[in-house]
Amino acid sequence: MTPILVLGLGNDMLKDDAVGIRVAEQLMGSFPPEVEVRCTSSFGLALLDELIDREKVLVIDSYVPEEFVGSEIQECNLDAVGEAKTASPHFVGLGEIREIMRKLGLTFPHEVRILAIPVSDPTTFSYEMTPAVAALVNEAAARAARIVEAWLPPDVAPPFSRLRKNPASMSC
Repeated sequence: MTPILVLGLGNDMLKDDAVGIRVAEQLMGSFPPEVEVRCTSSFGLALLDELIDREKVLVIDSYVPEEFVGSEIQECNLDAVGEAKTASPHFVGLGEIREIMRKLGLTFPHEVRILAIPVSDPTTFSYEMTPAVAALVNEAAARAARIVEAWLPPDVAPPFSRLRKNPASMSC
């Protein structure tokens, strides 16, 4: 198991909801072996398996702002997000997964960062993102690469030039 995970979340059949997956696809092949880049459309407790025995995790996902125009990519630590409690095991968040893992004696990552990309249409069935969201993929990938680079020892940090500009040739 690699110590660092970059996890792109989303559903590539739901227009803008695919943005986390598209960013992760662009990052594939950019990092040394200490970093694994994965994509998933799983959520809730299904994410528990992705997190076990990782030291650091970067989650890349979408969010729906009140107004799309002028919204920016958000970056935060899991602790800054707060705890959202739900009565359903199907819709648990990362904070709840952390508590479940601790109760089960499983190791939760020491650091979880979240890169959230604003979207305007995450529910329409389409393999095409809206142009405004698609335009954020390169910026989000560069920010994700900087986060991961800061986690790596200086002698293994990847150069930004290794980011792929055309991720269509490789998918999660």
